[in-house]
Formats: sequence, C-alpha cells, structure tokens
Amino acid sequence: MRLIPIALLLISTAACTPAGEPAEELPEGAYLNWSPDAHYVGKATCATCHQEQATTFATAQMGRSFRPAVFSESDARWDGIAPIRDSERNLYYQPFRRGEDLFVREFRLSGRDTTYKREEQIDWIVGSGQHTNSHIREENGYLYQIPVTWYAQDAKWSLPPGFDGGDSFRFDRPITDQCMACHDGPSDFAPASENRFSNIPHGIECENCHGPGSVHVEAVRTGQLDDLERTIVNPAKLEIPRLDDVCQKCHMQGAAVMKEGVSPFDFRPGQKLTDHMDVFWPRFPDSTSQFLMASHPDRLQMSECFEASRAPDSGMAPITCITCHDPHEPVQSKGLDAYNATCTTCHEAQQVTECTESLDARGAVNDNCFSCHMPESGTIDIPNVRITDHYIRVVEPERSESGRQAAARTDLVRMASLLSDSVDAPTMAAAYLTFYEEFAHRPFYLDSAQAVLGRLPSDEAIRERVRLAFLQEDWDALVGLGTVRTPGFTGDAWTAYRIGEAFLTRGDVPKAVSWLEHAVDLAPDHLRFRDKLGTAYLAYGQLDLAENAFREVLDRDSTFAFTWNNRGFLRLNQGDLEGGEADFLQALALDPDMPEALGNMASLLLNTGRVQESLPYASRLLFLDPQNAEYRQFYQAVSAAVQGTD
Repeated sequence: MRLIPIALLLISTAACTPAGEPAEELPEGAYLNWSPDAHYVGKATCATCHQEQATTFATAQMGRSFRPAVFSESDARWDGIAPIRDSERNLYYQPFRRGEDLFVREFRLSGRDTTYKREEQIDWIVGSGQHTNSHIREENGYLYQIPVTWYAQDAKWSLPPGFDGGDSFRFDRPITDQCMACHDGPSDFAPASENRFSNIPHGIECENCHGPGSVHVEAVRTGQLDDLERTIVNPAKLEIPRLDDVCQKCHMQGAAVMKEGVSPFDFRPGQKLTDHMDVFWPRFPDSTSQFLMASHPDRLQMSECFEASRAPDSGMAPITCITCHDPHEPVQSKGLDAYNATCTTCHEAQQVTECTESLDARGAVNDNCFSCHMPESGTIDIPNVRITDHYIRVVEPERSESGRQAAARTDLVRMASLLSDSVDAPTMAAAYLTFYEEFAHRPFYLDSAQAVLGRLPSDEAIRERVRLAFLQEDWDALVGLGTVRTPGFTGDAWTAYRIGEAFLTRGDVPKAVSWLEHAVDLAPDHLRFRDKLGTAYLAYGQLDLAENAFREVLDRDSTFAFTWNNRGFLRLNQGDLEGGEADFLQALALDPDMPEALGNMASLLLNTGRVQESLPYASRLLFLDPQNAEYRQFYQAVSAAVQGTD
C-alpha cells in the first residue's frame, strides 16, 4: 500500500536569546544585590518589615498583574456569555465556569450542528482588570495564551490582540521569558526552552523594582546595618537615568532586542538598561498619532515640559514616572486633583496661572489639565482599551483620535532606538526583523534588515543573516551558510534550528539531522526543535530515534498537535495503521484545520478502502487552500474513487 505523501511542516516564530552568566565581580558603586549569589526571597518576606507598602501594593495594578485563574480572582463576567466568533477561521470561543474553575470552549458549527469542539481549562489570569484580563493555560510548566480576553472598559469578551486575521495561534501562542519578565514576578525560566517556567509568582513583586532581596534580608537578620542601603535598591534614590531604566524595562514598549548572552531576567534595578537590551519603534514623517499600550516613556519624552525639566540649570525637578505615580498604590486611589496639582506645581512657578481655554471647555473636564493635555486615547496594538496619552501637549483636534490608521503607513523614515544614541549594525538588523515578526509582516522591514547587513562583511552578523534568510524562506542561502560551517560553530539554538530546517527542506537529511541535533543539545526543552528533529530522523529512516523524539515532546506537552500528526506518520511507516489513525485524529482534535493531519488522514482512509470517509478530509483540505494544485489533484482523485464505489 502506498500513501499519498503529505509534507510534515511546522510553523516557526521568533525566540528570546538564552540567558547568560552574570559577572563574577561587582563594578564600583554597584549594589550588593547585583551579586550572582543574591536571590529572590518573595513578597511575603518583604512584607514582614514593610507591611504598609505590601498591603497597598497587593491591591495596585502591578500587584494584581498575574494570579491563579479562579472565578473569585477574575474581573470578568463568566455566566451566560455569548460565543465570540473568529470569522477568519469560522471558530467560536465561549468562556464559562464550573464553580471556581474557569474554561474556554472552542467549537465550529455547520448550520445548527457542532462539527468540532475543544475545551481547555484556564490556569492563570494576566492583567489587573483595569484594562484587561488575559488568560493562560499551563501544560507541565509550558505556558500558552488562551484565545479570549476580557476588556474591562467596554465590559466585553473578545479575541486577544493578534489572534484575529487568520493567525495560527489559537491555544498555542507561547508565553516567553520576555513576556513573563514584565507581566509577573521573578519566576524560574528553563533557558533551554521557549516557554517553560516553574515557581511562578502571583503578580509583579517588590523585587521586580528593588532587586533580589536575600542580601538585604541577611543584613537585617544579622544586624549588619552599616551598609544597608547598598543591599537593596530604592529606585527613588537612583540617579535619574537609572530611575528611568527601572520603569523603561517594561514600559518602553516596542521591538525589544536583547544583548547577546543576556536574558530578560538578568537586569537588576540600578543597572544601565542599554547594557541588557534596546527597544525600537519606527518613526514616520509625523509620529504623533503612533501610540502603543505600554509606550508611556516614549510618549512622555516627546513632551516639551519633560525636555525642559531635564535641561541643565532648569530650576525644575526632573519629570520621571514617579512624579505622578506611586507604584505601591492603585492608580485610582490617587484623586484627580492630585494629578492636576502636579501640573500646577510647575506652571504656577512660571506664573502661568490662568488657562487660556474657554470656560465652557474647562468646565466640561472640571478644570483638569491632563484631560485636555494628556487625553485618553485608543492604542494601535490593543483593541477596546483607552489609556492616558503621556505625550503632554496642546492637542490639535486631528491628533486626538486613536491613530490606528497610522499603523498602516509605509512611509517609514527610520527605525529609532528608544534607549540608545547609537546602535551597531547587527542590532539594527535585529530590530527590523523583530518588528517584522511581532508587529507588521511587511516585506520592506526585511528589505531594510537586508540593506543593513549588506553593508557588513559576509562573515559578520551570522545570526541575523540566518534569521533573515529563514524569514524570507531563502533555503539556498541557509544551506550555503551551513555548508561551509559545522554545527558547533554556533552556540545559538535558533541559528542551528533554522539551518537544520533549511537542509531538511532541501532534502539533505543527514546534514539536517546534524544541525537539528545541535539545536536540541543547546535547548533540550524546546518542543518545536525536538519535534523537528523527530521528523528529520523519520526522513532518515531512523525510526527508533524518531519515536523517542516524539515521545519526549508528548511527555512534556500532550497538546502539541504537530507531534501527534508526525508520530502518526511514523506509525504508518512502522506498519501500525490503527495507531497512525488514532494519532491523526488526536492532532485534528487539537487543530481541526491542520493541513498535514487532514491530508494524512484522507490518504490513510483512501488507501485502506474507506473511500467515503476520506472525502470530508480531502474536501476540507481543498477548502482551506483552494489554489493549491496538489490539494486539488488529491481531492479529484478521492472524488473519482468515491464515484467508482457508487
């Protein structure tokens, strides 16, 4: 019996750089909790001495940023929720609860009949509820975003940002170390993975902003108080640029590029942020209306009053985030008059005591300066939310709108670093590639990266060249890079993986195996790398090794749909038709539109004489990609076979 071959394919996304080793010696003037021996003690330990701050922080937005998913901790409505339709995929999502436990049901309808259903329990809630509650599922420590979000200001459920438009996330968008480093307290990340964590805290903690607390706690315990201030960081006492860095670590949103060998968890408050990362955002001829959910520092720094406060001999206190915000307290606990008083403190000193706006306009906003000069606005990245625009200015009427339309602009002036005055070429190329992957899949961002790399010698910035070629699906370029090198030349797992996939795509299976084995050696907990290695073993005829690779993946995460499909294909090669069919069906139970599993299932049924059963799978395959000539030919073959049985 011969099965019609269906390619074994995997999606690929960007990953974060693996963690590096901290410096062994502390630089002059460093805080003692920068030591590699310092560790996190948790907010409960901090609360034993700082009860007042701990109590208010627990109710503040950061303190409620990440928590177990139970009904009593949710800000959302859970009873009688109408399903949310993803029109691109014709799938519905319905949040619901069973007592305290929270779930989401994914299903598809044909008329009034349910043709597909999947239910997943929600394990974690992300977000304080001031703007959103997003949701995460956990599989053996691997974290994935759930495809429903509660938008608090509109009191509605909808798809999360980035899940519309036919993207293939559904239940499988990985929550990476870069996500967790800002949305939760310090957790234990498995650096050899993409999204595996342990000891997950319940919310951003004291030590996110103050640094590891073990040195401070030990000094207090033993009465060694002479150098106590150096054992923990008080951000308010840092020099202004370092205070900015504490906030900018998470609130300077954009395309983040980590320094080589640095993890998002390596930064310590008081250190220079640009030693760890850079952040980029495109500038257009008029970037006034470009607005991201967490771009407050970028917006603030565009303001004339911010610039004036930072000028030498200005006589003004430098404006920082904590000029208006106390991170220990909920935003709503500070009355509107308090924010207004911050404005008048400076403007009264300059004898600008009378607002020039009309009395009617002033009365409409209760004489609040920020209502006019920092208006609420929508954002270009998160739907259904409105936040205060931190660009302080006289707002022209045409600039007061959300600015979502500006996101479609293509008249890019430059990709701007938001943290550094100068950036090297590999970092700039990485910025374009990251922006392409995370914000806008437009070819000119890849072209810009290629132009930057084209100015460098061909043996430099290999990691960025490999990443660019992979995104361009330039397999020949990747094979060329891999042919003149051995896998051991790189310590970057993603570089090895991308070259390995290129060799596999081009049919050079032995070289693919070597490169993919190196990727797995560097990142043994990375499920996509291990699954792809299994497909290479299978193509090489090393069935036992392939079976071990697939078993390793499914033991770690039984919801990894691609591996069920790939193991099903392996079982067919082992002559286990029943086992292969069971695995294909399991893959389709997790992803009803996986082309590989649909094709493999249709082929299996056709070749085992179950022709009528084969037709729905072949039909679905062609429906998903009607321009695919191979699918059309296959569908015609199945249709002809069905007619022959009538």
